[in-house]
Amino acid sequence: MISTRARALATGASLAMLVSAVGFTPVVAQEMAATSELVAIASDDYDITGTYALPADAEGAVPAVLLLHGYGSSSDEVGGMYAGLAEALAAQGIGSLRIDFAGMGASGASMLDYTNGSMNSDASVALDWLLEQAAVDPARVGVQGFSMGSRIGANLVGTDERPIAFGSWSGAIYDGDPESRADELAACEATGEGQIELDLGWRTIVHSCDFFVQEGTATALTDFAPFNGALLLVAGTDDVVVPQEVSEGATTASASEDVTLELIEGADHIYHVFDESLSSAQQVIDMTADWFATKL
Repeated sequence: MISTRARALATGASLAMLVSAVGFTPVVAQEMAATSELVAIASDDYDITGTYALPADAEGAVPAVLLLHGYGSSSDEVGGMYAGLAEALAAQGIGSLRIDFAGMGASGASMLDYTNGSMNSDASVALDWLLEQAAVDPARVGVQGFSMGSRIGANLVGTDERPIAFGSWSGAIYDGDPESRADELAACEATGEGQIELDLGWRTIVHSCDFFVQEGTATALTDFAPFNGALLLVAGTDDVVVPQEVSEGATTASASEDVTLELIEGADHIYHVFDESLSSAQQVIDMTADWFATKL
């Protein structure tokens, strides 16, 4: 069953705004409903850094959500949207774990470790860790992704039966295309160093040539097919980074029969998180926390 609602909110923005967010004070403020701690989760080659949050008044095991950030971002996400979501979830009695992918945020790993494969591995290891926590009910765990984080989330929930709900913001849920990354791969290989530094406008990032190889061969949409839990897809109608049609296509890409598509009229890729008067970020946070509260 698919339910669709359109909301009249704000107008367009660019990818540059997406990344300018990291490290900024969140404009989305919540009362402190969560108790949080920084964690370092042991992986094969490095520790996965993140923030583990629980409802301040938690009694017994609680449901929880794993939060996966987007390209070049970090665990708190653009404008602090994931920090805000963690608080909103805690207010609903739900715990969370938000992580830094390899080489991002507080991660001690190299940026060269940042690939589709490492992100999928980080997400899987983080999910294992979350499910092992005594304060978490392993039967009520969900996953939330943002942009590229939604691609990683789709792969995770499609290949691991334990998450029962998946939320996506501006989700890049599609398979890779080697031809689409051919020019970037060629430029990387031309350096003769096995890596390339890119100026994204808001920051520089160093990628291994393998990053572009793996981007071209990603199979998230294919891997997403078996997922049969509850599904929430949120997209802005003015998103020029990942058009709304990608989320619309994802409504039928899995085995889920409980699908909600939220189209935010006039919203950009990051839901105007830096525009105090027009921001739809808080509405997206609140609707997502409410949705998880009904599904976990």
